[in-house]
Amino acid sequence: MRKILVFILLWSLTSVSAQVSFDKYFLPKTLRFDYTTGGNADTSYVYFEQLKEEPFWGGSKKNLIDPFNYGDYMLQVFDSTGKVLIYSKGFSTLFREWIDTDEAKKLSRTYYGSVIMPYPKQKIWIKLQNRNKKQVFQTVYELKVDPTYYFINKERVNQYQTEKIQDSGDPSVKLDIVVLPEGYTAQEMTKFRNDTKRFIEYFFKVSPFKENKQNINFWTVMAPSAESGTDIPGENIWKKTILNSNFYTFDSERYLTTRDVKEIRDLAAHVPYDQIYILVNSSKYGGGGIYNYYNLCTSDNGESEEVFTHEFGHAFAALGDEYEYGYDKAEDLFDMSVEPWQVNLTNLVDFNSKWKNLVDKNTPLPTPVNGEFKNKIGAFEGASYVKKGIYRPEFDCKMRSNATKTFCPVCYDAVLKMLKFYTE
Repeated sequence: MRKILVFILLWSLTSVSAQVSFDKYFLPKTLRFDYTTGGNADTSYVYFEQLKEEPFWGGSKKNLIDPFNYGDYMLQVFDSTGKVLIYSKGFSTLFREWIDTDEAKKLSRTYYGSVIMPYPKQKIWIKLQNRNKKQVFQTVYELKVDPTYYFINKERVNQYQTEKIQDSGDPSVKLDIVVLPEGYTAQEMTKFRNDTKRFIEYFFKVSPFKENKQNINFWTVMAPSAESGTDIPGENIWKKTILNSNFYTFDSERYLTTRDVKEIRDLAAHVPYDQIYILVNSSKYGGGGIYNYYNLCTSDNGESEEVFTHEFGHAFAALGDEYEYGYDKAEDLFDMSVEPWQVNLTNLVDFNSKWKNLVDKNTPLPTPVNGEFKNKIGAFEGASYVKKGIYRPEFDCKMRSNATKTFCPVCYDAVLKMLKFYTE
């Protein structure tokens, strides 16, 4: 049954229409817009930081308009008239996650942010949009950009050696993943290279990546840290590392992130890239993945093989976590009058817009956890950190636990559609 479903899903890939001409509007390099978001649980503001030119464009030159409508934010780029949409990209941020924490109810703080787009030939309008609780995007910042403006930063600082470890061809028609080292000293660069090769092997064990190996490039940037490891605040361990990563994000011991987005972008810009993966030199269990933002995983934990592709499911295909610990009520995180935007989550308000067409007519909804339905597609309660009210497609999936090495058909389809978008 699963093989038949996967075959059907393969033929139902998203068709991308109304795309624009890359050569008409863009040059084959990148314009980076850096900003700061400040605020708290009730309100937030966006502040300009810099515009920067980067030497490569690693994205598609064909699929420039985002068809997926994923993410907590949307970047939109319009032509000089402000009427023709010429580029868009959904994404999420660590700041958006932070505003749901108890700390955000008590104080305000800022987070650095950054988005990239092909370098425009003429003046453009940039719009940043924020998704509200009703799942509607609202413009929170606008900027008119003249690509000839002399304050667009063109510095090339801290240049490092790069290597294309998995070479499948032209970046404009491939998915390009850059792996950045965190907590590897200059003496450990050989370890970083070997670790990266090992994780690439892990990556290509998992479908649909293994069937699409010919469409994926892996790059590395050999940027050393002063010290090995990463910060573990709960154990009073602090390390001098190039990307300033840390465990205990939002008081969750295993949540490994960094707020140093500027340094991440500076390192990634050494090569053409679509996705950023930060490999952290540690044996501690943990990781993190934020949609079109970055991935992190530790190098030497026994579960790192599974964590590597789980986190990539978040950052690449916008998949939500399917485990249920953290919150008792869905209302603490969701507006229950509308569906969550993540493709693998539902509150059954509009299940027809999710995966209901894949559910057998004899499978009850919600779906009980027992032997009869355990390996079928349904709506299993408990997902996205809440016990009640949010449902997942199958009993188990790579987005739920490390016990399974596969994506469920719904998550598989989302990953495959995203691969198609990057590699057409």
